[in-house]
Amino acid sequence: MIKSLSLLILGTAIANAELRVVTDFEGGNAEVVMLDQTAAKLRIMPALHEGRGWPCWWFLRLEGTTAGQKITLEVQGQTRPFRPDTVLASSWCQPDQAVLSHDGKIWHQTTKAERTADKVAVYQVQAEGPSLWLAWGPPFVPATAESVLAGVKAKLGDEAERFELAKTRDGRPVSGIRIGKPNAPRQVWVNARQHAWEAGGAWVGRGFVEWLASAEAQDFRKRCCVHFIPIMDVDNVTLGAGGKESLPQDHNRDWSDAPYHPEVTAAQKRISEIQATHGLDVFLDLHNPGPTDRAPYFFGPFGFERMTGLQRENYQRWMDLAAAHLTGPLKVEPKYRYATYVKTEEERGRMSSGWARAHGGEGTISITLETAWNTPNSTAENYMTVGGQLARALDAYLKEPRH
Repeated sequence: MIKSLSLLILGTAIANAELRVVTDFEGGNAEVVMLDQTAAKLRIMPALHEGRGWPCWWFLRLEGTTAGQKITLEVQGQTRPFRPDTVLASSWCQPDQAVLSHDGKIWHQTTKAERTADKVAVYQVQAEGPSLWLAWGPPFVPATAESVLAGVKAKLGDEAERFELAKTRDGRPVSGIRIGKPNAPRQVWVNARQHAWEAGGAWVGRGFVEWLASAEAQDFRKRCCVHFIPIMDVDNVTLGAGGKESLPQDHNRDWSDAPYHPEVTAAQKRISEIQATHGLDVFLDLHNPGPTDRAPYFFGPFGFERMTGLQRENYQRWMDLAAAHLTGPLKVEPKYRYATYVKTEEERGRMSSGWARAHGGEGTISITLETAWNTPNSTAENYMTVGGQLARALDAYLKEPRH
């Protein structure tokens, strides 16, 4: 009798549990607009972090759910300006497929969102237990980066060295890893997440660095040295802020003679030392593009069509090899695009790719990979596949002797 009564009380408590939105964890972000307990309907918009860039990333845990319970999630754009007189278009926070997790570790895409006349994206999801994690895309936070770097170091031992690039302005460590011998004849620098919301770039980076640690890459590690930073904008990733167009400037517009961000200063110093000592072969920056871009692509150098000689040859060889290796399920476009939305030479020089191009040698290539996020194939697993394919393309590129 007592056991039956206890089960009845427990069942009643579960049935009457209230849904609650939680965001007090790494990368958490959501501003609750409406929560209808009876209809199990939640509307959110990305919370605005003043001065910290685009309000597009969102990531929450919904507590108080029950197994089999159907939840309606509505996502609208942030209504307040992130800069004076500038409100971000809602499309940036409304992927066709968001992601969900029942344990905070394994992520699945939702079904395709329905769009309402008032620019709200509606996702229908189902819980499997007392909590449900929901996010714009598969989250990749500093704890994820730590796990990846620790795993690579444990696998490679003396073939890899972890390092702290710098402390951020908020005092957080920016971690990196070197793979290969520091005095190797071929040198590569790769960084991701200069814009905090672009989580897909970090997953591509994970696939890239884990291929470098594989048995298949044993010969690569003998010939080449890769310096890899999985998250540049650690502060905004931790806070769940967007980072892009943050004030006074975001990381990818901070590569000036006097950077605002300590990690950019530190990266410039290390890259300059690599160039002076060994020569930098490749600078690679990992990003995600706009919501209407359905395939990955590379931003190439301005003036590519007018280039001649070794520079032209190297950039074209890279593009040919990348197109041959990045074959799907996220297949790269076979031609460069150019960041024509950046109108001035001064701003182009403050972009990391422009800075690396200007401070490398004649044989250096400096490129940006934009991996599409708004497709049914834009999953953590497929991002990592892109990363592995990217690493194989790099291996093929660096097998040819430096000219």
